[in-house]
Amino acid sequence: MTRSLRRLLIAGAAGFIGSNFVRHLRRTRPEVEITVLDKLTYAGNLANLAEFEGGPGFRFVHGDICDADLVNTLAGHVDAIVNFAAETHVDRSLLAPPCCARRRGDTAMRSSS
Repeated sequence: MTRSLRRLLIAGAAGFIGSNFVRHLRRTRPEVEITVLDKLTYAGNLANLAEFEGGPGFRFVHGDICDADLVNTLAGHVDAIVNFAAETHVDRSLLAPPCCARRRGDTAMRSSS
């Protein structure tokens, strides 16, 4: 079976790794339509994607991956989802463990219901 991944939703793509993934896709598979979903927190910077803004096959959506309604709506228009959205800095989890644990727990609870 061959899968056609022509439309991707990339969460967290305004960060360093995600934006480089978008750059790589544009260079190697320019026919792929990319929708970026990013909350633009401390790790995300829209300037990382400025070269693609307004270009064909690229769309930016400012939003939170924890917003199930938004993700479901966007997911209905793509073939696959690539997730780079995360709060992984150890110092943030040490300084605010309830915040990070709540986010992880909320996401896990939503996905299991």
